[in-house]
Amino acid sequence: MSRTSRAVFLAVLLAATPAIGLAVTVADIVDAPETYAGQRVTVVGTVTDQTIGYRGETVYTIGADDRRITVFGFGPAPAAGDRVEVTAKVGWKAPDEEFTWPPVLVESTRRPAP
Repeated sequence: MSRTSRAVFLAVLLAATPAIGLAVTVADIVDAPETYAGQRVTVVGTVTDQTIGYRGETVYTIGADDRRITVFGFGPAPAAGDRVEVTAKVGWKAPDEEFTWPPVLVESTRRPAP
């Protein structure tokens, strides 16, 4: 196999590999959001009764370890009580003098938790 063929094969293989994030808990993110800001993570949690879906976009909350975090994603909203594994980018804004912003997850993939 030539060097060019190997490079093309590797590029196709990497493009076909799903994005996997650092495995963390909801509590890890909520307790230290600045540590995970901008990073891709994978978390497992149970969907609370707060789910909204509209025109292919969805907002829902997952909980685990007595903590909750809001997830922004695409596709149909998961049902309350579903246990899901979410890979997402952590969104966080440093607090200002008036408000402490909670961390959020911007979903890239979601599937039933194993």
